Amino acid sequence: MRFALYLAILIALMPLVFSRPFFGLCVYYVVSLLQPKYLCWRPDLQDALLVGVPLVVGAVAIGARRRELVPEWDLYSGRLLSLRTRIVSSALIQPRWGILLLGLLIAYVAVTRTMAPFPLSHTSYQFSGLCKVLLVAAMITGLVTTPRQFRALFLVIAMATSFWAIKGGLKVMMIGPHQVYGRTYDNNLFALTSVMTLPMVFYFGLTVKSVRWRAFLLICAALICLGIIGSRSRAGFVAFGVVLMCMAWSSKYRLRALIAVLLVATVTTFMSGTEILDRLDSIFAYSEDQSARSRFFTWLFAWQLFLDNPLFGVGFGNYEIAKIALGGGNKSAHNIFLQNLAELGAIGSLIWCAVVFGSMYSLQQLMRWSRRLPTDMRWVYNCARGLLLGLLAFCIHGFFHNESYIELMFVLVALTISLRLVAERQWHEMRLHAEWASAPGPVVSSTPDREHVAASPPDEIAGQLQPPTAPEVSGEGPHRRPRSLGELARFGARFRPSTG
Repeated sequence: MRFALYLAILIALMPLVFSRPFFGLCVYYVVSLLQPKYLCWRPDLQDALLVGVPLVVGAVAIGARRRELVPEWDLYSGRLLSLRTRIVSSALIQPRWGILLLGLLIAYVAVTRTMAPFPLSHTSYQFSGLCKVLLVAAMITGLVTTPRQFRALFLVIAMATSFWAIKGGLKVMMIGPHQVYGRTYDNNLFALTSVMTLPMVFYFGLTVKSVRWRAFLLICAALICLGIIGSRSRAGFVAFGVVLMCMAWSSKYRLRALIAVLLVATVTTFMSGTEILDRLDSIFAYSEDQSARSRFFTWLFAWQLFLDNPLFGVGFGNYEIAKIALGGGNKSAHNIFLQNLAELGAIGSLIWCAVVFGSMYSLQQLMRWSRRLPTDMRWVYNCARGLLLGLLAFCIHGFFHNESYIELMFVLVALTISLRLVAERQWHEMRLHAEWASAPGPVVSSTPDREHVAASPPDEIAGQLQPPTAPEVSGEGPHRRPRSLGELARFGARFRPSTG
């Protein structure tokens, strides 16, 4: 019954997925990240392919369109006469540096696969899946054109991925401490995706104006924490602790937040079951744990594989088969950085690291820039911080686990590019509106042959252009927020965001 209902819903949504590419993008990530097919006990269903094909075909056929604010200037006085909106076509995939690196990565993987001394059929399924993930992720940069669309997709991705953690946290509250799994029985993968989405859900909740929705999202973040603890993943515990400390450190009330984190950790320790406490003890007493000690051996073997093939590696997805060929067993490297070195070599590993760490650097720069913006664009800072901590969790967890090409990581990279694009467009529009609203009155053009009177701002636009009501930062330094629309216009004239 569940399967029939789920399949009927997917088929009914196909026309909208084809005709409305952004809606189709949201549906695709619900299907791909949440994977409702596991709730229907049909893990073999190719539902992501069922949604992805009409999404890509519709996006290519219809194209990406966005609204653009076009100013009209007086040629003689240089004053802004009026603003008008037009619909323009834009590239389905924006040519930013992150997208170029992703394209370079997939091209490098495709070429080096043919150079590896192993059959291509062994990794053909993995490679086709990677191509699908990168294609849809790259489309985010072209289909997301407004802040409203970005926030909607941001929330869809965060909630779809964290659904299983929220469900597990509810079960922990109802029946007590127990082993929590996600859609599969891989507790490490479940902990990784949960820790990556925890800051996204938390910081998005801070941007919501509705008190009820904010409380709901913060409660969801608390349930995600319970789900992570119940996963009993040691790598998840380490990443979870680092992310929590970073969230507390960036809080406005830093000392209170740090004390709250310590209190929660203390209460959780006493309320946890003996198995969870044993897993936590094994992190510090790793020399006495056989599983922990075996990872040092796999790390050394991965390093040896890299030394044997330093330039191009053993090929994408060939680590385990190469390890078996050398008599090292079929256990993975349990370290994304060493496994990438062994598979892609020094060149490919540098490209992969440039994608991840370059996105983190871009988010850090975007956060610094967004601190100087008016209060209306505070959401940019919160979303950027949620993405940054999500990628940080991926890197920390990756020291102990092997998920180098997880879909969520590439989605966060694409969201990073899209966030910068959307923020720059909104900032540009705010500057134009501010300059228009701060004009001294109707501008009479000095054109010799005729007089042209500038249009006044409509009432509904003028009402949206009031200065922020939040308390202003004291002082007269360069980091003070603009106090008026005229000051905002002057501020924007001397400062423009750097392109990423």
